[in-house]
Amino acid sequence: MPKFLSSSNHALALVSFQTDCHAGVSGTIFEYGALTLNGEEYIPFKQYAGKYVLFVNVASY
Repeated sequence: MPKFLSSSNHALALVSFQTDCHAGVSGTIFEYGALTLNGEEYIPFKQYAGKYVLFVNVASY
């Protein structure tokens, strides 16, 4: 059930949901990595373990 926040005459619905796109994938994000934009260096995500990291998926599903 959505919760609503209101400010003057505007309402904002807060909805929480979870989608499991690839059930066959196991482990954590720290077992993966990515290439830099120029493709010259592989960055393992395990170097960010214990730190605050924001991953933004800009692709459509």
